[in-house]
Formats: sequence, structure tokens, C-alpha cells
Amino acid sequence: MRINDAILGAVLLAFSLAVGLYARTFPAIPGQAYGASVFPTWISIALGLCSVVLIAGGMRQWAETGAVSLAPWARSGHHLRSLAITIALVVFYILASTPLGFIPTAFIALAILFGVLGVKPLLVPVLAGGITMLVHYGFYSLLRVPLPWGVLTPWAW
Repeated sequence: MRINDAILGAVLLAFSLAVGLYARTFPAIPGQAYGASVFPTWISIALGLCSVVLIAGGMRQWAETGAVSLAPWARSGHHLRSLAITIALVVFYILASTPLGFIPTAFIALAILFGVLGVKPLLVPVLAGGITMLVHYGFYSLLRVPLPWGVLTPWAW
């Protein structure tokens, strides 16, 4: 799906106006010619100018594309099914990761996703297991993110 640049530009323009107006409420720094609002104000001005360019370009293309146009992949049943399964797996992870644990949940989700995406069946458990353990090591050991252990709590390290 492609959203016309004029719509995205209008949203960004509204955001830049909100940032610029909010930046005006920042207090002045005593003894300095500029205050805390200078940087956010300049950013909002730059974002506003870029937004105007987006709006102008989008208006030129509006007759051809309209507000929203679907990409060719969005008309393919296989791709829509893959998208739906991916979203369902994210919901599955949210619901199952605490009671089941990160490792089993991530392994199941990756194995299903790899199967849907056409990975060779012999590689699916190897890749799902390896990537699960690599992600677990990176987040749990290196970044110290408290991932849920679930059913594996007796073996937690």
C-alpha cells in the first residue's frame, strides 16, 4: 500500500507546527542570547519545509495515484496470507511468551514463519533454534533484558 505524499506531508506539517508551538513554551536561559527552544524550533522549521515539498509533490501525483494505492503484492493471495500469519504470530508471541517462555514461543513462531516463507524443511528447526538462542543471548545476557522463562524456569540461568 502506498499513501500519497500529500497526506504524509500534511501529517508531518501538523507535527512540525505542534513541535514549533510547544518549543516556544521552553524557558529562556539566563545570560544567553538563545534558549532551550532554539534547536527544536529549527528542527520544526526544517520539517515544515520538507513537509511542504512532500505536499507539493503529492499534489502533482494525486490525479494518477489518488490518496492510497495498493502495491502489486497486496493483490497476491500468497502475500496476504503471509502477512496475516506474521501478524497472528506477533499476537501469539504477546499472548504466549509469559506462560510458555521466550525460547519455546520464539522457536514455534520462527518455525511457522520459516515454513510459510518456504524455507527447506530440514533447515527450519536448525534456523529457528539457532536464531532463537542467538536473540536470547543478545537480549538476555548482553543487554540484560528480562525475558520470560515460562516452562523453562527450572533450567533458567
